[in-house]
Amino acid sequence: MLEFWRNPEYVRHVRAELRPPRSITAGLLVLVICALIGLACWSAERKDLHEFFRVFHVWLVSIQFTLLGFWCASNCGQAISRERELKTYDFLKTTRLTSTELMIGKTLGAPIMAYFVVGCSLPVSLLTGLLGGYGVGMLVSVYALLIVFALFISLLGLWISMLLEKSSSAAVALLALFPIAWSFGFAYGPFPSLAGISIFPAIFGLYNVDTGMLRSKPTLFGMSVSYPLLTVLLYAAFGAWLALMLIRNLKKDREQIRLLSRWEAVGFAAFLNVLFYAFLDPKLMTGKGLDSARPEDMSSLAVGVNGFFLLFVGLATLTPHEKLKVWWRRRLSGEEGYFSESGLPWPWLVASALVAYALLAAEALGMRGAITLDRWHLGTAAVQLLALLIFAARDILFLQWCNITSMKRPLVKGILYLGLYYVAVSIFALVASIGSSSSAPFVFQLFTPWGVFLEQNRALTDTPGVWVGMGLQLLLAMVVLKAISGRLRRPATLRAEAAAA
Repeated sequence: MLEFWRNPEYVRHVRAELRPPRSITAGLLVLVICALIGLACWSAERKDLHEFFRVFHVWLVSIQFTLLGFWCASNCGQAISRERELKTYDFLKTTRLTSTELMIGKTLGAPIMAYFVVGCSLPVSLLTGLLGGYGVGMLVSVYALLIVFALFISLLGLWISMLLEKSSSAAVALLALFPIAWSFGFAYGPFPSLAGISIFPAIFGLYNVDTGMLRSKPTLFGMSVSYPLLTVLLYAAFGAWLALMLIRNLKKDREQIRLLSRWEAVGFAAFLNVLFYAFLDPKLMTGKGLDSARPEDMSSLAVGVNGFFLLFVGLATLTPHEKLKVWWRRRLSGEEGYFSESGLPWPWLVASALVAYALLAAEALGMRGAITLDRWHLGTAAVQLLALLIFAARDILFLQWCNITSMKRPLVKGILYLGLYYVAVSIFALVASIGSSSSAPFVFQLFTPWGVFLEQNRALTDTPGVWVGMGLQLLLAMVVLKAISGRLRRPATLRAEAAAA
């Protein structure tokens, strides 16, 4: 498996992309472009030879990162969806290649021309870097970062391509990620380490460039770290999760894709929570130091972020119609329980919420030397997390119901219906606030999960709207469960009636 150069899928891409005439033409063209860039830099810095080599090197490295990033994202982002459009992906699924071998072949083989082009310019950039006064260790770090960045972008592109049906949709999704990645370079507030998701702070850190856009130093569990190291760790961690999802699903039909197993989804939610606390710098919550930080704000922030984590777990654990029917029959016969790989997703949301609360309590215990335990308002956090859990379970069960209906693209339509619901509630609350200022918070408490975070809801025991809202949503979740039960029972009922007739 480690000998990727013998991977049949990798060899197929190499033979298709690196034919001798094409390779020679590309190599010569790269050298010509390097010469033109050198002439442009010479015209600007011809008085200082040392500065000329530094500028020449920085331009080459910038182009290498940009070219390799976009090329890997484009080719890997269409590697699977394009083959689905051409009706050739079934041939790959029926070969003896494992999902791991297929992932390695696609990740390294699809952008092989980009690696070749960067390889042709590598001697020039290394030489100019050495002549510009950069050390060998620093240059090795730059190109190690380039390789890690390219592999992560390739895995991300392949993951998106696996999920989307059309190559054009995959390309749009990948293009939308680049502005997001750039915005993470401006990670202000209590999470300065989030800037490590972007490649730019790591590059600026290696070249000791102060752009002024990073106001705080990154921390990991309170310890100061460098952005290059942090970026490599983040890409390695998230890349491992992407690889796990790809290995699980590459050889499955699109309708049968389940990103993670149930326990893996709970583990991923726990990983995101650990990352949250690892990146959180409480001293930056108020900008006045740790003593002035409000622990209840930190706990509310942790709970609010877990609302998104619960939704991801729910989406990752949605069950295909056929498997859900089999589980339903086995559960009725007593062969399986609710905590099953083919069952409904709500028990795993409960498990994820319990893990999230346990980690919050562990964070509060770990910081009790600086912040007393009673200041964390863990009881309020428990109620907030319970409200988010109920709303997330209701929404995910609705999506599960959509998934077993006969509608086309049920998941997309279900998400759109939920979006329409929340927009309608917001508009209704806005209209209700015209007559009374207290009406809008009450509407939010009844019909949305974020009503529990309103400022006046600090004393949740004295806020009946929160408890009524949770009861109402729990009732709606039970109605959706009943609808799912009716859907799953219908085929068996029809067969029984036909047999009796």
